Order: sequence, then structure tokens, then C-alpha cells
Amino acid sequence: MGVILATILSAASLSILINAVIGYVIQSTVGSGMVMEFINLIGKRRVFNVLDSPWPFFLKQLCFILLAMFYFFLFYKHEKRRVFLKDLNQLIADTKKYVINPEKRVIPVYRDKNLVRLTESINMIINKMDTVIEEERSAQKTKNDLITNVSHDLRTPLTSILGYLALIIEDNYKDEVELRYYIDIAYEKSTKLHRLIQDLFEYTRVQNHQLTVEKVPLNIKEMLGQLAEHYRIQFEQMQFVCKETYSSEALIIEADGNLLIRVFENLLSNALKYGTKKKQIDISAYVKDDDIVVEVTSYGEPIRAMDLPHIFERFYQVDKSRGLHSDSSGLGLAIAKSIVDMHDGEIKVISEEEKTVFAVYLKWLNV
Repeated sequence: MGVILATILSAASLSILINAVIGYVIQSTVGSGMVMEFINLIGKRRVFNVLDSPWPFFLKQLCFILLAMFYFFLFYKHEKRRVFLKDLNQLIADTKKYVINPEKRVIPVYRDKNLVRLTESINMIINKMDTVIEEERSAQKTKNDLITNVSHDLRTPLTSILGYLALIIEDNYKDEVELRYYIDIAYEKSTKLHRLIQDLFEYTRVQNHQLTVEKVPLNIKEMLGQLAEHYRIQFEQMQFVCKETYSSEALIIEADGNLLIRVFENLLSNALKYGTKKKQIDISAYVKDDDIVVEVTSYGEPIRAMDLPHIFERFYQVDKSRGLHSDSSGLGLAIAKSIVDMHDGEIKVISEEEKTVFAVYLKWLNV
């Protein structure tokens, strides 16, 4: 309302100003004698004919329109500058609020197109800062969780080792048989501790991208066949049957064999550990679209649906009842997934009706 009133008053002031200017021009012209000289030059009749015509009125209106346009142009520029400065100050205030309170995530976009681009740029910076902050929080949480889990998993076997060694040192055993039993347990716990440290070291190297992946053409059939032969004695000792099935195509991939073998060693170890219902492990490899799919199947208690999304997380225990007696470091599947990711592949798990299938998808090098 104030702006409209100011505009009306300004228009009235403009009309008065124009009339005053025209009057001043006429008075100055008449007072200087220029009018009489002009009349004498062109003749009185012509002058009176011009004065009686509509041209003076039109000229006056034209001057009024031109001056009005100029005035409103100045008024528009002034208002635009005022709004720009107001929005700019508000933008500065909102930016300061974000610095003080980072929870205010988005700065509103203002009317001026220059401020729109500036605000969008600031919001892009804020989004990137939020991403960096979230990644730092996640990394810190991962670090804290890792320290907590490692401390617990290292302390448990170490405490057990120290306890049995204390019994031996204090000669607190009945006979040689009991002594041998204590030594075997201490050795078993030491082996678990060594395995945990090795897995932790490897997991840290994988997560920190300290492993060099040297990809070469690799025959997946030959690698899996050699791995099955390597486990043959263990299969026989545990009375397991290993069934291998491979498609007829040349199953060639481009991979680092030393790293990839670690993935399938872990899957076979888990199959031996949890395949309690049927003493059989199935290893198969076949082509699906542009991928080679390697499946390791075991037969035992299915993994619960609530555990499946977390199966590849570090230190995640599917069977919470195993507790302190499990010889698993809880890092094997996390390491396996990281290695598969380094090969631009994918690892999945399906578990139902006493059957668990781990499937690894790798790019097929169709030569």
C-alpha cells in the first residue's frame, strides 16, 4: 500500500515538475527576446497557425511521457537495487545461521537471478560439506566399532591362553594327560588369535586400498578345480562330498588369482563349518548374460531372513549362540565382498529350506 501511494504521489510530483520546467523554459525564452526574433523570422501568421494547431499539446504530452518513462526507469532501478540488497543481506544472515547451526541444511532461493545462482552454488557447497561430515562420522563410527570389536575378540582368546598357561606354570594339573589338554587348548586359542590378527590386517589393507590388484586372464574352471583338490583331504576327514559342475563354455575372467582364491577359500570354509544337514558341497560355474556366476552351495540350517542383509558386515555373527567358542574372526565374508568389489563384481547369498547358496558374479572375458 505504501509503495502504491508513493508511486501516485511521485506521478503527481512528476506532472508538477514537468509543468514547472515547461513554464520556466517559456518564461526564459520570452524574457530573453528570442521569441520575438523567432516570430519576426518566420512571420506572425505562421506562428499563430502553429500555436492554434494541436502540435504544442502533442509536444507537451510527448515530453511528459518521455520524462515519465525516465522517472519510472529510475524508480524501477532504485526498487530493484533495494530488493537486491535486502535479499543479499538476508542471504548473508542465512549463511551465518548455517555456520552457527549446521542443522539448517538448505538456504532458500531468492528472486534475483544472480542471487539464485549464488544461492544454488552455496547450497551445492553445503550439500558437499554435509556429505563430507557424514562420511567423517561414518568413518569415526567404523573406527570406534572396529576398536571395540577387535578389543573384545583379542581379549577373549588372550585371556583364555593366559589362564591355561597360568595353570601349567603353577603345576595345577593332575597328570600328563591334563597337561596335554591344557597345552592343546592354549595352542588352539593361539591359532584363533593369529587368524584374527591376519584377517584384521588383511581387512584393513583392503579397506584402505593398500592391495594392488593385478588382473590377468584367468580360467575359473582350473582355479576352482585346484581349490577343490586342495580341500580334498579335509573333505574326506569331515566325510564331505564335493560335487563340481561347470558349463561347457570357456570360463575366462580377468582377475587377480591370489586375491580371488581368498574369496572361494572363505566360502568353502563356511560351507564345511555350517553344512551340517547334508555332508555335501556343490561348486558350480556357468555363464549368465555377460557374467560368469560361481556358486558354492551348502546344506544346513538356513540363515535367518533378518541376518541376510548384514551377512557381509564385519564382525557380524549370524549365530549369536556361538559366542566365545566360535573360531571365526567375523571378517571373512567382509573381506570376500571387498575383494569381489575390487574386481567390479557382486556377491549374493540365498538361504532357504536347509540350503545356502553364495553366488559370485564376475565379468566374463569372452575370447
